[in-house]
Amino acid sequence: MRVELPADDPFGYDKHGVCSVTPEEEFKVVIYGNHLDKIHQIIWTFTNNCSEPAYVIDALNHFKIHFNHKATFHLTLKLLPEMVHAYKMCVKPKLPPGSPPLGEIYPIDDISTWLTTERPPKEYFLPLPLQITCIGFLLCLSALFSGLTLGLMSLTPQELELVIKSGAVKEQKCAAKILPIRKKGNLLLCSLLLGNVIVNSAISILMGELTTGIYALIGSTLGIVIFGEILPQSICVKKGLEVGAHTIQITQLFILLTFVIAWPVSKLLDCLLGDEYQAYDRKRLMELIKMSITDNGQVSNELKIAVGAMEIADKVVRDVMTKIEDVFMLPDTTILNAKTVMEIVKMGYTRIPVYQYGDKNNVTDMLFVKDLALLDPDDNFTVKTVCGYHKHPVKFVMNDTPLPHLLEAFKKGEGHLAMVKRLINTDDRHDPSYELVGVVTLEDIVEEILQAEINDEFDIVTDNVNKVKIKKDQHRDATKYFGDHEAPQTMISMQLQMVALQWLVSNERAFRQEFLDTNVLERLIRSSARRVDVSALMAMGDDAINVPRLAKVYTKDEPSDKYILILEGRINVTIGSSGMIFEAGPWHHFGGEIMAKMVEGAATLGRSMSIVGTSDLSARRPDLMFRPDYSAVVKDDCTYLEISVSAFINAYKASLMQRERPINDMSDYSHNSSAHNSNLSLAEKPGPITDPSAMLVPENVRKPSIVSVEATPRVLNMIGQHPVAPVAEEEEMSLLDKNSAR
Repeated sequence: MRVELPADDPFGYDKHGVCSVTPEEEFKVVIYGNHLDKIHQIIWTFTNNCSEPAYVIDALNHFKIHFNHKATFHLTLKLLPEMVHAYKMCVKPKLPPGSPPLGEIYPIDDISTWLTTERPPKEYFLPLPLQITCIGFLLCLSALFSGLTLGLMSLTPQELELVIKSGAVKEQKCAAKILPIRKKGNLLLCSLLLGNVIVNSAISILMGELTTGIYALIGSTLGIVIFGEILPQSICVKKGLEVGAHTIQITQLFILLTFVIAWPVSKLLDCLLGDEYQAYDRKRLMELIKMSITDNGQVSNELKIAVGAMEIADKVVRDVMTKIEDVFMLPDTTILNAKTVMEIVKMGYTRIPVYQYGDKNNVTDMLFVKDLALLDPDDNFTVKTVCGYHKHPVKFVMNDTPLPHLLEAFKKGEGHLAMVKRLINTDDRHDPSYELVGVVTLEDIVEEILQAEINDEFDIVTDNVNKVKIKKDQHRDATKYFGDHEAPQTMISMQLQMVALQWLVSNERAFRQEFLDTNVLERLIRSSARRVDVSALMAMGDDAINVPRLAKVYTKDEPSDKYILILEGRINVTIGSSGMIFEAGPWHHFGGEIMAKMVEGAATLGRSMSIVGTSDLSARRPDLMFRPDYSAVVKDDCTYLEISVSAFINAYKASLMQRERPINDMSDYSHNSSAHNSNLSLAEKPGPITDPSAMLVPENVRKPSIVSVEATPRVLNMIGQHPVAPVAEEEEMSLLDKNSAR
C-alpha cells in the first residue's frame, strides 16, 4: 500500500513504521498485489474485529482504477479514539453465485497496511530545553556583535588615544584595552559582522525547528531586531567603551575563529580604502569647543580664550584696530608745559602718535610718555624736539595684514603699536598712495584672543567701538603724574642740596657741566635722597643676621650699580677676610668706580632707549656695575644720596636733549603756546592744575651761586649752628619737587 497526500500536507511514519495521515482530510491510496480483481470490499477498523468496520470501500463503487495487480481509491479517516494506535485493513473477496457465506475475516497483520491519525512527535536537533537555551545564548551573542560593531567602530583610534591621555582613570583603562584591537579596524569589522551573520542564521534555523511558517518568521525577526539590534546598540552608543573593554576576550576569540575568512577580506579593504585616519582641522576644533556648553548655557572663559586663539588666524588688522578718528594724537608743534603734560598723562596712553603740518595722515614720530619723566615743564620743549632726540621709529602695517603675522612682529620686540594704512590708489600708471585708517596695539590682539576687553586704571572707555565710559573717581591728585610714580623717602633742605651739588661737581668729574646740566643735576639730587632709620627697622634684634634689607647699602661680592654719598649719619663698613669694621661719616662716598666707568663710556650711552630701567640695565649692561669687596650697613639714622646707573644715564640723556634744544623753541613759545595747545587731540577737557608752581622749583632758587669747595666745611658748620627758620623751611618744602623718587 502507498499513501499519496497533497503537497502542502506532508506526512510521515511513526517509530513503528505506520503511515500517519491528517484526520478529516481526503487522501489517495494505491494498493498493489495479485488477483486484486477478486476484491469485493476493503474494510478499515481500529479493532481487531473486521465485523466492526469504521470505513468500508466498495470495489465496484469506490475504486478509481481496478486491475489485477493495482487498485486506487480515495479515503478520509476520522481521528482515532484514545488508546487506539492505528486503522487496520480487512479484505473481503468476491463470492461466486451459490457459494456458501464466508466465515470470520481478520485484519491484515502487516503494519505497512496500517494507517494512523496520530502525528509522530517532532524531532529536534537538540533536546527542547537545550535548544531553547541555545537560542537565548545566540541572541546574547547577536546583541554583543551588533552592539560592538556600533560601539567600537564609532570610536576612532585617535579618540581612544585622547581618552587615554585625558580621560578619567576608569576610561583610560578601558581605552587601553580596546586600542590594540581597534587599530586593526577592518579585521575587527569583518570578524564582528561575520560572527553576527552566523549567529543570526543559527537563530533562524533553531526557531524554525520550534515552530513552522509565519510563526517562525515572526519569532526570529522580533528576537533578532529587539534583543539583537535595538537594545544592544542603544546601550553601546553610550557605554561602548566599557562594554568593549569587558568583552575584549570574546572579541579576540571570534577574531581567531573567523580569522581564515576575515583576514583576507580585511586586507582587501585595506588595499581598496586605505588606512583609517581621522584628523580635526582648526575649524572643526573651534566648532567642537563652541559646542561645549556649561551648566548655565554659557561658554566658559577658558573655552572662549581657546576659541579666540584659533579664530585669530582668520582675522586681519582692520577687524581689531582703533579707527583713526578715535586715536589720541599730537601735532609736533605742541609745547610740553605743565598743563600739556598733565593732559597727556591724564589720557592714560603710553605711546602717542605725532603728526606734522596739521595732517593726521602724516605721522612722523611716536612720543612715549616715559620720555617726559625727566623733563622740566618750565623748559617748554616742543613735541618735535623730544621726538627728534629719542627717535622712536613709527611702524606701519596694512589694514589687511593677518593678525598672526602682526603678533609675531610684536613678539620680536618691533614695538607694540603700529599705524594702520590703507591703499587708496590702485592705478598702475601712478605710484600707490595710502591713508591712515587707525592704530593697532598688542593689547588689541590680546583682547581678541581673550574675547574680552582689558581695562586698566587709566582707561576712559571700555572699548573704542561702543565707547561706554568707565565710572571711576575723576578727582585725582595731579602731583603724582609729574616725575617718578614713587614719592621720595626723604626731603633734604635747600642748603644741603646746594652743598651736595657743589661737592659732587668738585669731586666727581661725572657730575660736572660737561656731562650733566646743572638743572638736571639738581633734580637728580632731589630724587636720589634716601633716609634709613635703623631704630625703627631693627625690631628683631641688633645682630648682623637680622639687619633689615633697607639698611644694607652694599653686600660683599654682590654686583651693584649704586653710587652712595653720605649726607648725615654714619655707615658701618666691613672689609677684608678678618672682618675689620670702620665707620664712614658725612661726605664719604662709595662706588666711585661706577662714575669712572660713566666718564669713560659716555660716548657709548646711545639714544636707543628713552628711559632706562634698573632691572633692564642690569641685564644689558653688566659692564657698568662693580662688585664691592666690602659690606656697608646703616647702623643709625642716616641720610645719603643713592644714584643708580640708570638714573645717571637718564640724567645724562636729559642734559644732552636740553643742550640740543633748538633756539627758536623758546623764542616762538609765547606766539605758539595758545595755538599749539588748542590742537591737542584730547577726548575730553582735563581739569585745571591747581598749583603747578608748587611742583616746580623756580629758576632763581634752582640756580644759586655755587659755593666753592673750600667753603664746604664753613657752610656745613653754618647749617649746624644756625637752623633754618620754620617759615623759611615751609617755603622751601613747597618749592621742592614732590615727585622725587623714594
